[in-house]
Amino acid sequence: MRRARVDRAGNRRRRRDQDIRAGHVPGQHDGQRHVQRSRSRQPGRDVHRDQPGERRDTGRGGRCHGPHQCQVNRARAEARGFTLVEVLVAAFVLVVGLTAVVTGLQYARGGIEAARGETTAAFLAEQRLEHLKAVSLASWPAADLRAGTTVEDYGSIANASAYRRVTTIADSPGGTCEERCKLAQVTVFYRPVTGSGQLDQERRLDVVTMLVSRN
Repeated sequence: MRRARVDRAGNRRRRRDQDIRAGHVPGQHDGQRHVQRSRSRQPGRDVHRDQPGERRDTGRGGRCHGPHQCQVNRARAEARGFTLVEVLVAAFVLVVGLTAVVTGLQYARGGIEAARGETTAAFLAEQRLEHLKAVSLASWPAADLRAGTTVEDYGSIANASAYRRVTTIADSPGGTCEERCKLAQVTVFYRPVTGSGQLDQERRLDVVTMLVSRN
């Protein structure tokens, strides 16, 4: 049996004419998915049509993606930056927090300075009383034990220029010890530094003791 020879060029022209009469222009895509038949340049039947709820991807030849296939693209589309209102709210919260922290630090600094001033004042008062006790043991009629008031102004105390000290001694304070007793009172004044770095109101610390002669 002889097979009829088919001119490839003629067959190609004949198919092109059939496509034009059928309204299909070669190279034009209709947006539908087709299966290419074996040994044929004509598209076959549709694979499947667009299902309801599917989205057509016009940028990729009309292919559609189901909802489960678009999670990555949807996440990228939903990712966005902060709005102006969100930035302003965050800045306001930050400013309020920083203000509270600074205020707390100022109060803490003021408390530390007040405690330091009181501790130093107590030390200066005890220092003066120890000196008077030592003098009373060495010489009861010494000048430092005479009745009266001694004032040490600001800047006159060594290593304590921010403090002033007043010492008051009274003879015969009364009671059963009139001749051999003296009443000594030491008052230390100081001005603590506030949290803002300024000097606060002057404070005082009083220490009182009784000096007794052993002679």
